[in-house]
Parts: sequence; structure tokens; C-alpha cells
Amino acid sequence: PIIDLFVTLLSMGLNGYRALLEERMRLVSLFKTKFEAVAAKYGERPLVCPRNTISFGITLDTLGGGSETSYFGSMLFTRCVSGTRVVPTGQTKMMGGKEFLGFGSSTVGYPHSYLTAACAIGLGEDEMEEFFRRLDKAFKDFFAKQKKKEKKEKERAKDAKKGEDAAAALTEEDTSTQEDTME
Repeated sequence: PIIDLFVTLLSMGLNGYRALLEERMRLVSLFKTKFEAVAAKYGERPLVCPRNTISFGITLDTLGGGSETSYFGSMLFTRCVSGTRVVPTGQTKMMGGKEFLGFGSSTVGYPHSYLTAACAIGLGEDEMEEFFRRLDKAFKDFFAKQKKKEKKEKERAKDAKKGEDAAAALTEEDTSTQEDTME
């Protein structure tokens, strides 16, 4: 990798490298603004990290946490959104016999699930726009699937209640039939 970087920098020259840096600096405030707008649209908030001018984060509290948050990460991956990192709260991993609390997070016990994305060197404005379009679609799809799942669960509960009511009615009918027979 270091040789690839060296060859790339040599082929670009100092002016090419500076142009990439200038483009990144131009896009940073736009990236941050758009990221915050998507977060606000879905009830999330930006994570404030004033010394980090490359990576930005938003909470993912409205997703429900745990496996739901991880599922959202997989939705991003299947929509070809690369470079993001989704970190659910309370995740633990065992490696080499050691337990890692808050795995993937920068601290143990961070109170929010979150998503990070970078406005890195080489990012173009068209790519950035596509990223936010896909991120927005992933949120929309996630909440639509969640709504559909809740609807199915309500229908199952309703059907189960109907079954219980029908069973209770049959039991009452059997009891009254037995009483009629005994008379």
C-alpha cells in the first residue's frame, strides 16, 4: 500500500495533490450539513467531534438498538454504501478468550448507537450526493420494513386473540351442553 500511495502521489504531482485537498476542504461543510439534515429527518442528531474534520457521526437511537442497528448497517452494505461504520450500543465480542465490551465503539458503554462516515480526500461532489441519496433510502426502507413487521405482529396478536375467544366460546358451549345432558 505505501508503494501504491507513493506512485500515486508522484503521478499526480504536488499540484494534483493540493487540488484534491482543496476539493475535500470545499466539500467538508457541505458534507456535514447534508449529514446533519439526514439525521434530523429521521429523528437522529449529529455527534459533535470538533477536532475531527474528516469523519462525522450521527446517532442511530430511533432504530431500536442491538440487532436492528446491525441490520441497518447490512442494509447500507447491500446498497453499496461503503466506508460507513455502524456501531450498536452494548455490543460485546469474545476474541482469544477475552471479552471486549462496547466492541467497535471508541469507548466502553457509549450511550448511543451511531453511524460514522468520512469526507475523505478524493471524494467528489457527485459521489457525495449519491452517498446521501442511498443513506436516505436506507433509512426509508428500514422504517418501512419496521412498520410492515409491526403490522404483521399486530395481525398475529389479533388472530391469536380470536383463537382464544373461539376456544373460550367452545368451552362454554361444551359446558352448557353437558349441563343440558345431565338434566
